[in-house]
Amino acid sequence: MKYSFKKKIIAVTGAANGIGRAAAILLAKEGATIIAIDKEKKSLDKLKLKLKNKCIKKNINCTNLNEIKTNLKDIKIIDGLVNCAGIVHQGDMMNCSEKDWDNTLNTNLTSVFYISQYFMKIFLKRKKGSIVNISSVASSIKGVKRRFAYSTSKAGIIGLTKSIAVDYAKKGIRCNVICPGTVDTPTWRKRVLSAYNPSQARKDFNSRQIIGRVAKPEEISDLILFLLSDRSSFVTGSIYNIDGGMSL
Repeated sequence: MKYSFKKKIIAVTGAANGIGRAAAILLAKEGATIIAIDKEKKSLDKLKLKLKNKCIKKNINCTNLNEIKTNLKDIKIIDGLVNCAGIVHQGDMMNCSEKDWDNTLNTNLTSVFYISQYFMKIFLKRKKGSIVNISSVASSIKGVKRRFAYSTSKAGIIGLTKSIAVDYAKKGIRCNVICPGTVDTPTWRKRVLSAYNPSQARKDFNSRQIIGRVAKPEEISDLILFLLSDRSSFVTGSIYNIDGGMSL
């Protein structure tokens, strides 16, 4: 199946690492120009070096509305948005401080609202656009131990996605959400290595998925590509579990 992203401009948050990076690389390979948004400057510089003129680098903290408005004001045309920025807080409710809660909700949910609202103005003006949000099966889909704040924030993304889909479908804008299981990303590797027994932690993570392994970021980016493309023109408000059977 071939996709045509030539002359398309796609914004990707969390573009410096993990799923966001994989999506940016794949979309650029298919012809898109990427607005790569991330607060991690060094990793963002590496992505720019790889994608060269296919990448417009934006070193932005997506939880800061002023940074968004200031640094994205030169963007006048956009065809799609991928919201990948996120963090994982480990702990149950009694191990979640007010600071942990605010940081998790702001990074994982409020930033999606800020960025989506900002680019929605362009989508509405052009009467077309596609948004793909990255949530998780650890959300309203499945209860996962020690993911209290994280799961709450990711459940919010599912609700946000459905609301956008309903409100703007007749205005040419689609919005869908992908809910991965465990994915092999730099932050996941850090969590494994910081565990008391990293070898056992890796086995435990693998066993969550009935397939018996964690996902590669590229396996998520393939679905992102489809949902941004014209081949999914009749798809909006949908939840896609891509989790190796974790939610079963």
